[in-house]
Amino acid sequence: MALNRDVPDNHSAGKLWTAVVPVRSLTEGKSRLFTGSSPAPGLIEAFARDVLRACGGSANIGRTIVVSPDTTIETLAREVNSEFVLEPSAGGINEAIASVRAICEPDQPVIAILADTPCLTGATLDAVLAQAGDYDVSFVADAAGTGSTMWCTRIPTACSFFGSRSRARHRASGAVELGSTARSGDDASLWTRARRDVDTEVDLWDAHRIGLGPATTRVYEQGDARAGVPLHD
Repeated sequence: MALNRDVPDNHSAGKLWTAVVPVRSLTEGKSRLFTGSSPAPGLIEAFARDVLRACGGSANIGRTIVVSPDTTIETLAREVNSEFVLEPSAGGINEAIASVRAICEPDQPVIAILADTPCLTGATLDAVLAQAGDYDVSFVADAAGTGSTMWCTRIPTACSFFGSRSRARHRASGAVELGSTARSGDDASLWTRARRDVDTEVDLWDAHRIGLGPATTRVYEQGDARAGVPLHD
């Protein structure tokens, strides 16, 4: 179990965070989002662009690294002022995150962010990291309450547990759940953005209600391959 302290006392306190964004592919995945002549590939790239844009807009993130087994994603990373690391093997999201942490300084605080969270903003990430700085290991639960959208660590020995039932697995590892006390007002709105991942069309509708990033907004409003018909009224 990871050790968590309420008051930081190691060398990572006060350092800018490194954001790690795993992206498996820009053209495959999200099978539950759409079928047939789906705009899913365009949305996957738009999601990633908006996540990376949010990282660039955070005052607390000094470095953003995209990790992927797909070398074509390097172009996207460079376009949005992010670094690219080729995943050594397609072992899964947790292995991808670990491969990037292995090349970071041992005392470098790291936030791993899923690339299907298009409602993120720099202010949202700043709110997350303001809380994360108080703990060795922490995470943000997803909107459904069973998964996770972000995982933060200030120590080099911690492991992330993205995947099935990741909220429970992160909590069992000793990670502190962030944002659980936000109930109303601007603060709650930021945490709603932090939790909103998109796996289904209903998720996308909710993300649009919350507020999408500019890249996803363009694809959403164009209807992508649907002849200019918006995805929802």
